[in-house]
Amino acid sequence: MAMFGILGKRKEKAMPDRRCRHIFAMLSDYLNGELSLKNCRDLERHLKGCPYCIANLESLKNTVELCRCYQVLEIPPPSKKVRDALLLALR
Repeated sequence: MAMFGILGKRKEKAMPDRRCRHIFAMLSDYLNGELSLKNCRDLERHLKGCPYCIANLESLKNTVELCRCYQVLEIPPPSKKVRDALLLALR
């Protein structure tokens, strides 16, 4: 099954096979150290021969790292003028 990208170019199938879908579903638990020993071994064995799943794992690692680095800025409360305007608009 082929898919088409944003520019209409043909791309390969999103998930190579059922096993990859199963592995993909376990990646977060794998990174969090929450997989059983058997599942961990199965996943690592699969990763040795699947560039697609390796790429997904690396992408997930990068995403987690970016989220950890993200700092939420404290938003100051609205001014009295803004609060009064909101209250007036809600009436």
